[in-house]
Amino acid sequence: MSSTSAALAARLLSNLSDPLQSAAVSVRPHLDEVLRSCGASVADTGGSLSISGADPIIPSRLPFGTMSAVGLAAKAVMMAKAWRVRTGIGQDIHVDVPLALRRFSPFAEGKWELVNGFPGKADPYNPFGSPNPLFHRTKDEQWMMLLNIYPAIRERAVRLLGAGGSGEAIAEAVAQWNGADLEEAAAAAGVVGALARPVAEVVELPAFTDSVGGMPLISIEKVADGDPVPFAPNARSPLDGVRALGTAHVIAGPSIGRGLALHGADVLNVWRPSDVEQELFHYTSHVGTRSTTLEIADAEQRATFLDLASTADVFYSNRRPGWRERFGISADELRAVNPGLIDVQVLYAGESGPWSDRVGFDISAGAAWGLNNIEGTDSRPEHPPIYVICDYVVGWLATAGAVAALLRRATEGGSYRVRVSLSRCALWLPEMGVFDRDFARSVAGSGPGHIYPDPEQFTVETPLGTYTGVSETVRMSATPGAYAYPLTPLGSWKPSWL
Repeated sequence: MSSTSAALAARLLSNLSDPLQSAAVSVRPHLDEVLRSCGASVADTGGSLSISGADPIIPSRLPFGTMSAVGLAAKAVMMAKAWRVRTGIGQDIHVDVPLALRRFSPFAEGKWELVNGFPGKADPYNPFGSPNPLFHRTKDEQWMMLLNIYPAIRERAVRLLGAGGSGEAIAEAVAQWNGADLEEAAAAAGVVGALARPVAEVVELPAFTDSVGGMPLISIEKVADGDPVPFAPNARSPLDGVRALGTAHVIAGPSIGRGLALHGADVLNVWRPSDVEQELFHYTSHVGTRSTTLEIADAEQRATFLDLASTADVFYSNRRPGWRERFGISADELRAVNPGLIDVQVLYAGESGPWSDRVGFDISAGAAWGLNNIEGTDSRPEHPPIYVICDYVVGWLATAGAVAALLRRATEGGSYRVRVSLSRCALWLPEMGVFDRDFARSVAGSGPGHIYPDPEQFTVETPLGTYTGVSETVRMSATPGAYAYPLTPLGSWKPSWL
């Protein structure tokens, strides 16, 4: 076990054994730590930073509001720094922790992000999705999460289990397996499967000791030298003139594109013809981005993709391990056509080492790394009273890292890799602190600063109809941001830059 992994293990176990009985999880020290990893500080805004509210806001033992506020504030500070570098103009930033939490999981209630008054659809017939249980009991009395909510992984999971297509059939099939055997079989089959574990077991996993436990929240690495690429003059927004190309889906990856687009980047996400996206996620995480369709398995259309990449500033993705290599668009292959490219990747676990080949969502990461046992008990894990674990925050941290790399490239040149892990970010929650259960329940919603508010919203006309969405909630006095293309049909744009 590395010293970093050992220190994190000690912190997690200490926080769990000595839970907080006061609202003692502060945004500012965690924000300062994140900004240091980006080579920045609050002073780079040229103004002030103010924070209001504090956890607990919802009756959870985990500081979801603090994590949300840090992620949003880090992104805002990096945008403010870029604006000041480009124009010399500073600005003030205000973050309200309860509003930040509302921005963190806006889609789950089905009433805040709407087109013509209706929320986006998911697949109501998927046996692994709602309203079926998140956890199933195994033969050896463990709890297994199988969250295979997209068509391809749903079919693979059903074949693995030899089950019918109902939630009851899935539960019966899981009950025939021992937990560890099923988790390993799911990993080998490329489907999502995670055992709910106590934290004491988590910190002994090789995937923790040899990989995830030693990872930073944001990794920004200069991987090649090159000439500086200065920002264009006469900026109208922090990322005016920046081009971002993506192959992102679900939430964590697309939210990188959303964050970049809000502050002026031209963002183009690429879909394959066979790709499927949940409408629910389209309405929440693909906001502000354009998208096109290319069959990158075809040599001619891959050449079109590489041509787009050759003039991009940022590439972002959150696809399964090996997906990019399969289609000839790995980090090395993109850098070959664009030596100054900033390559941003969301990982499930680590990029190498144990579990680096596994697939999963933030919710399955929460199960695998002990969060459901913290929320419930080791004998009966429970999901937190909010659906998302860390998806959006991972996207916000990755966006902050991308801007940090753009700023470095502008002065020292080079090519950069930015990596953020769902698993490492999930562990960040209990690393910040664990609340006493009764304290969290008594304080959440009890008074000013702890009330879970309705979100701030905006309504615009789009090609899909009247869209109502959730605002970013962070107050930025000079560059609040705006979406040039709030919501457009997936894959509907031509494969070209504006």
